[in-house]
Amino acid sequence: MLKDELRATFLFEKFTDQQMDRLIELGHEVSFPADQILFVEGQPADLLWVLLDGEVELSRHVGGQRIVMEIMSQPGVYAGGIRAFAASDTSGAYRATGTTMRPTRFFQLPSEALGRLLDELLPMAKHLLDGYIHTLEAIETAVRERGRLISLGTLAAGLTHELNNPAAAVRSAAGDLRAVMDRLVGQVCSVATAQLTPAQAQAMTTLQAQAVAGASSAPRLSAIETGRREEELGEWLEAHEVANPWTLAPAFVAVGLDCAWLDSALQAVGANCLNDALNWVADTLLATALLDQIDDSSGRIAQLVSTVKDYSYVDRSNEREIDLHDGIEKTLIILGHKLGAVEVVRDYDESLPPVLASGNELNQVWTNLIDNAVDAMQGHGMIIIQTRRDGPTAVVEIVDHGPGIPPEVAARIFEPFYTTKDVGKGTGLGLDIARRIIADRYHGEITFTSVPGETRFVVRLPLAH
Repeated sequence: MLKDELRATFLFEKFTDQQMDRLIELGHEVSFPADQILFVEGQPADLLWVLLDGEVELSRHVGGQRIVMEIMSQPGVYAGGIRAFAASDTSGAYRATGTTMRPTRFFQLPSEALGRLLDELLPMAKHLLDGYIHTLEAIETAVRERGRLISLGTLAAGLTHELNNPAAAVRSAAGDLRAVMDRLVGQVCSVATAQLTPAQAQAMTTLQAQAVAGASSAPRLSAIETGRREEELGEWLEAHEVANPWTLAPAFVAVGLDCAWLDSALQAVGANCLNDALNWVADTLLATALLDQIDDSSGRIAQLVSTVKDYSYVDRSNEREIDLHDGIEKTLIILGHKLGAVEVVRDYDESLPPVLASGNELNQVWTNLIDNAVDAMQGHGMIIIQTRRDGPTAVVEIVDHGPGIPPEVAARIFEPFYTTKDVGKGTGLGLDIARRIIADRYHGEITFTSVPGETRFVVRLPLAH
């Protein structure tokens, strides 16, 4: 009789008949054959399983290996039911996978019913357990927030480094442009007082337009040919007493101008205005080039800001269909300053469907894995990033050719606060956070294999379709 079996267990041995009747009213007996998976690590623990007869293996995936945590065989031992106290799916998840080892019977009680029963029978105990679970959830939240701060620090370091070059280029070009504009104003004043004929004024405008237009269509020259032409133009300019001949010559050659063009310029504006005309054209070319440099650099800054926004998924809902490749590429851009001499080889399955996830959280995973790979190789070597589909699962593999992970480290690599990096260079949270996001948050899997010369992290995530 079920009531007698339950009372014979240590869990319910002190229940009164009335309490036992209420327990049986809320739950029921279930039976399973051998090798039956009962519940899976990371899934919401919606049921309390109380063993009546049989044997159950509890296992977890740790460090890429399946580890048997416990064998349940004593009547009355239990698993699950955590959702009776937990407010979130993550904290109220099964901590292991349960598999029957032989025909097995359970008393099964829904977590919601367990919570009601404890409220009725043991309100103080229920209150204490609620508080305990709430504290655990607060710790989990603090760890996740710490992980976000770590990612933010990596993001800030990468952004600062990447923005430094285009920002410095804009500042330098703006300073040079100010000097050029001062010279152009002086040249305009000189030309204005030179009493040019209308034909000469029109010729100067034409010369300027020809030079600027040539900047976009100038032929590519070898270093030898460039040197030869600069020497020819420099000698021509020097012979005609034009100021700054060896500064003007490279500027003119760069836009495809030659001695024939200089001859036509002399004929058009005359010897008296030639110096001012040619220096005016040269400074116009320089001003145009500086504006192009400012435009390119500011465009790079805008691109970086857009990349950071996409990387952090600002102004987007928490969960959406995510293109894994897009997130990985944004991460590589953010970590570009750190990649240095590291070669990144991409082997993407472009037909891979999206996954339903938070892009910000997945980017934390890619950041931690790629950052660790670069550190393992000390900034030199090759990282291979592969994606593929495996049934209903998206697979991302990140492979580095570093020294490998020693067995004694591998056994603890997903433990929080465990790190092999020097003091101040690692928190020991990166891989723990990655595991929490992939396994606990999205019911995926993160594993690794490592031998000297190759470490391979494999992330599996359920596909959205």
